[in-house]
Amino acid sequence: MTEIHCLAENIYRIRHWQRPVRESLLSKYRIIDLEPDGTAPQLISQSSGNVAEIARDGAYRLTFTLSAGEFGGFDIRLPLDPSDRLFGLGDESRTCVEKRGQLAVMKQENAVSYGPVPYLMSSRGWAVLLNCTYAHVFDVASTDPDLLRIRADKGALDLIVFCGADLRDALYLAGKVTGRPILLPKSAYGLTFVHNEQATDRTILDDALRFKDRKIPCDIFGLEPSWMAKFYDYSTDKKWNPKRFVIPDWLPVNYYGGWSWIWNLQTMGYMLSLWLCCNYDLFWKEENESYVDEEHKSEDAVIQDKHLSFNVRMDEITKPEEPWFEHLKKFVDNGAEAFKLDGSRQVIPHPDRLWAGKYTDDEIRNLYPVVYAKQMKEGFAEYTGRRAMIYTCGTYPGTQKYAATWAGDTGSSIKVLISLMNFAMCGHSNASFDMGASKDSMHFGFLAPWSQHLGWSNWTYPWFCGDEIEESYRWYAQLRSKLFPYLYSYARVAYETSVSLLRPLSLTYLDTDRYDGVFNEYMLGESLLVNVFDYNVTLPEEDEWFDFFTGKKHTGPRAYSYKPEGVYGGAAFVRAGSIVVLQDWAQNLRRYRPDALYVHVYPGKDASFTLYEDDYRTYAYEKGEYAKTRMTLEGGVLRIFPREGGYPDMPRAVDFRVVWHHDDGSEKTVFVPAADYADTPVSVEDK
Repeated sequence: MTEIHCLAENIYRIRHWQRPVRESLLSKYRIIDLEPDGTAPQLISQSSGNVAEIARDGAYRLTFTLSAGEFGGFDIRLPLDPSDRLFGLGDESRTCVEKRGQLAVMKQENAVSYGPVPYLMSSRGWAVLLNCTYAHVFDVASTDPDLLRIRADKGALDLIVFCGADLRDALYLAGKVTGRPILLPKSAYGLTFVHNEQATDRTILDDALRFKDRKIPCDIFGLEPSWMAKFYDYSTDKKWNPKRFVIPDWLPVNYYGGWSWIWNLQTMGYMLSLWLCCNYDLFWKEENESYVDEEHKSEDAVIQDKHLSFNVRMDEITKPEEPWFEHLKKFVDNGAEAFKLDGSRQVIPHPDRLWAGKYTDDEIRNLYPVVYAKQMKEGFAEYTGRRAMIYTCGTYPGTQKYAATWAGDTGSSIKVLISLMNFAMCGHSNASFDMGASKDSMHFGFLAPWSQHLGWSNWTYPWFCGDEIEESYRWYAQLRSKLFPYLYSYARVAYETSVSLLRPLSLTYLDTDRYDGVFNEYMLGESLLVNVFDYNVTLPEEDEWFDFFTGKKHTGPRAYSYKPEGVYGGAAFVRAGSIVVLQDWAQNLRRYRPDALYVHVYPGKDASFTLYEDDYRTYAYEKGEYAKTRMTLEGGVLRIFPREGGYPDMPRAVDFRVVWHHDDGSEKTVFVPAADYADTPVSVEDK
């Protein structure tokens, strides 16, 4: 039997079976949303055949040939057009961004495939999402150059088809089903510094002062597993390491106040992040039930030994009646506001485990990381009403609406950048990696969607790496802080559209394949072009470019070798016809409220930019509590429009210093008080 349902305009669901097979846990747990929106009839086709056709009028027609096993498993075949350039699949490999010719095994695997995402989209605008958690294979014209084939040995054939107009439209449609990238708390868009595992409460407070004294902005301090009394404690009975992190024993375990080093840390403006490992059975909560065996005993049976009067579970960690987040509440009370969900056992197989008393590991393995992120995000929000910084290395559809990710224990390289690009092609924006203390790694790390420096077992603290590295580190950390208005505004764009903050060039220049193989460059928002590691620069021919560091307009060849000098670890350019809003750097972002912002205007094509604000702490933005200030550049005239919207405790509108950039690198600044654009648009020219 084959059924085609219309979930919303240009979004369709295809199901095919010999006999009904149980629904995927992705949709059962509402990680993806397959409820029709009511704009179209739900069931649009039903037949006993094995062919499903879906079309976008005047653009393309997709013909799927379907087969399903009697007890699960399936095979999907879709003929490809020669013009189909194919993108997506998440972090299943790190060799390419355009996927035609790729044979992708979609299975969570430590350091090999941290984030398989069964979403694939075409440059023509169509996309498919497989609603399946079992391991499966995307044969993207690898075996047959004109055929997409998706197959699995287990699970139901359940395929979501998006009929968009182009790549960005496909991402927008997919976001309606998988969810949009969340906005992280404000501090998360600064620097997260993860300390060496030998750190103690006092050394961390001393490091906080060092960052301040050396004028290196930093926002989140992370602890490694040594914060726990038991190293790698998987249980729900974990405690602070009494030798490293002391809360006086006469105080309650959830104490927060002047006797706590965490209180001191937060008073200085930092957030605290705790490393976690998890082997807990999270699926009892998802199933919303407890597992209880029926009692089977003869009428004359009498239990003499009470040790034999209850069920015994082989899983001695999980408490089925207790959600995982429950035991973390005392650490939240202590002041923890961020959690690093280490790969640990969430990305490795459990071949003999039965999850929630019913599901085998082959069904759960891909799903576990996203359920983990879901319960952490929702648990913290329900308990505090605030956003936490949750970051994980494991990814599957839906992760983007719960957590940020980093590229696992794989350092920083071109391959890591490819993984971030592939996440962008699945609508996942808040992705990063472990930054090191080299100039090229810092250049990439501080110009990523979020920034993390991993200490772990090394001592690559900036002040231990020599004056040259420290100077470069300080410069990039200050730049990161200055970029916050620009970065946060495009993080909002990602939330609205699923177009990531970090974008492969193919997601900016949609109508050409010239940039499909450019792996050393990406767009950061609409305006900034970043070059990393390989300094053979390719400047897209469609635009003119200013050097972001010197301010001079580039007049040389479009392809050339760049040599970073001074503090720089790579190249960065601004597209001519851009508005880039910056602020003065701040030691910490969380409490910083600038009185003025710098509106940098790079003349060229007409452009627009919308400055976005909210409370930076809660999810009230999802309910419409935010403000926007629109700016346009048309015919060499900048217009700033009155701020629209609002949120509780919103500060007054800021003054603007409009900085006009000239081709020779010179600048002219025009002051625009907030009062001038409070009620009517104000126009500013370079005169």
